[in-house]
Amino acid sequence: MRRFVTSDSHGGYKALVQCLERCGFDKEQDQLFFVGDVVDGWPETKESIALLLSLRHLVYLLGNHDQWTRDFYTGKLEGNSAELEAWLSQGGAATVQSYGIGRDMPAQHLELLQKAQLYHVTDDRVLMVHAGFDPAGPLEESSEETLLWSRDFVSACYELHRQKQAIKVEHYKEVIIGHTPVFTFNRNQTLPLKMGNVTLLDTGAAFTGCLSIMDLDSGQVWQSDRVITLYPDHKGRNPLSFRDMQGLGLDPADLV
Repeated sequence: MRRFVTSDSHGGYKALVQCLERCGFDKEQDQLFFVGDVVDGWPETKESIALLLSLRHLVYLLGNHDQWTRDFYTGKLEGNSAELEAWLSQGGAATVQSYGIGRDMPAQHLELLQKAQLYHVTDDRVLMVHAGFDPAGPLEESSEETLLWSRDFVSACYELHRQKQAIKVEHYKEVIIGHTPVFTFNRNQTLPLKMGNVTLLDTGAAFTGCLSIMDLDSGQVWQSDRVITLYPDHKGRNPLSFRDMQGLGLDPADLV
């Protein structure tokens, strides 16, 4: 069994298909760790989750957008107009349209989000978590807010990386994080960012970047095309669609 990890496809079904094809993923034999946020942004959340549910050996971790989507479809956002508007404006509207306005999310799809893990540690001590954790204390004591939303851990790692200082998170062979696009720290970064034994896997698929998938054992990375080019008439979470950019003579990298 080969082991692969990806994250933050944000409704980009076509990109997810490309990554699985390009790495030669076997749906029956191989294992996929998905480090959160399959939803919100590009128009095919429904198709993306259906694809994940077809994988025999899937380990799914909760992302902050997954949490928002789960809360919407279980009624927890009712009466909270500010939170609802925040979700809809940051990709949630595309998820609603994917399933149909006024329609429920299929039970199996919702169950994926409801049963998603907050973090996962493999038998060989690889920690995977969507946003980060507090390394000063036990992992299980990190708050849900920290695990799903906080950028403090990756920001601290990047500061050490920028200063060319050694980064070694104790107790783990490797730490894999999503949530924060790599171009947040370096606008020219397009591949997953390796910082000591920490890998930042989100290569900006929700915006103007590619989706990345990595072989957990060899470290080899495969990428989709820029997702914005796969959905040229959709904005995703960008201010403009690819078609709009072409009309203005812009390159997707100009929006980073």
